[in-house]
Amino acid sequence: MFQPAKKVIAMTRLRGVVVVGAMLLLVGCSASKGQNLAPTQAAVTPTPVAMTSSPMPTASPSPLGWITYNEPAWGYSINMPADWHLISAGELDPEQFKLFSFEDVTNAETLAGLDSDGLALRVIVSQLNSGCPGVRPPVGWSGSTVPAVAVDVDGYTSVVTGYEAQDKSVWGLQAEASSGKYCYSFVGLTLNHDAQLKWTPLFEQMLSTFSFGTPIAPPF
Repeated sequence: MFQPAKKVIAMTRLRGVVVVGAMLLLVGCSASKGQNLAPTQAAVTPTPVAMTSSPMPTASPSPLGWITYNEPAWGYSINMPADWHLISAGELDPEQFKLFSFEDVTNAETLAGLDSDGLALRVIVSQLNSGCPGVRPPVGWSGSTVPAVAVDVDGYTSVVTGYEAQDKSVWGLQAEASSGKYCYSFVGLTLNHDAQLKWTPLFEQMLSTFSFGTPIAPPF
């Protein structure tokens, strides 16, 4: 615990000298080594210290060479490697769903063009009353197909988990975050467990660069 510094008061000893034949009192201050010093009435005015509040959590800086995607309506931003890009072809609801990948995915809905060693990231924005965010799984959750770890999403503590689709066509990564007004879902899409494990660190790193920003012209 921080303790304020103690006030230091100068100590002096007064010695009077009487001069015969004159009513003159001379006061001098002296102190010899090893002698105790008596306190004087010295006023000490503490210097005011400016107090600053800790800054609010913000997105983590991205590695050198990464690019930033700024969503024009929702106002959020996310950083990704330079070879990543937005995929709009085949997206059924491009206002609410955004898909990114470094591969030549030709259909955002079917993931056509995503190969066995690839990764795609989907960002979904929804209302808070839509069941998002759901119950946050605990760190280390045994039901995850990847190590369930906490990740900071612009000040919101989320947990990244992995899953296998029921039809075994997709091995996904998922996390959720809330800005207080909207909910943001992040889904990493791979085609097998090996790719899922390989790309989990990148998925987590990209999420750590996410910034809620300020909605500019949200569709809802």
